[in-house]
Amino acid sequence: MKTCHYLLLLLTALASCTEDNVPKPEESPFFTFFDEPNIAIDTTPVAATLWEYGFEFNPIASGKITKLGVKLPTTGNFVVRLWRLYGNGAPTVIVERVVTVNTAHEPTFTDINPLYFDANDPLAVTVWANSFYRVSKQDGSDFTFPLEVGNIAITSFKEAPNTSNMAMLPATKNSTTVAPCVNVVFVAD
Repeated sequence: MKTCHYLLLLLTALASCTEDNVPKPEESPFFTFFDEPNIAIDTTPVAATLWEYGFEFNPIASGKITKLGVKLPTTGNFVVRLWRLYGNGAPTVIVERVVTVNTAHEPTFTDINPLYFDANDPLAVTVWANSFYRVSKQDGSDFTFPLEVGNIAITSFKEAPNTSNMAMLPATKNSTTVAPCVNVVFVAD
């Protein structure tokens, strides 16, 4: 009987070790707007002006952001910024990277040093680009925010012209048309 008890303890320990070695899934929530039913996509490979646009969001669970990325209808170098948002304070750029896109219409990511966040930390991710997809619902209705995708709550889409490339969190919210061209990779704890 003691042998069975020790064997059971050994199997339980092995099973828990195996569980710990399973990598946590990588989540890229913002491209899911392309998968919404009944949407219309307007593709702008080159716009007349440069825009800063992206999403405000917060993790639902604690975890880390390991990559920044884009999906655009053109190639080139694009500035992606990850922001920390504050209640009454000015938003702060946590990390900024140039993402080089070699193939149009394909997601392209660049690694960053992992940044850890607690659940509900208010964040934003933006891209500075003159290229985008504009996604809207065919019936003209609004996208509903917050939108939970995996362990991320997307709270709004924001956009504004930015011809200076100075870091600027856009102030204009748009819930009728979004440009899901910028993304992060999030790994929950």
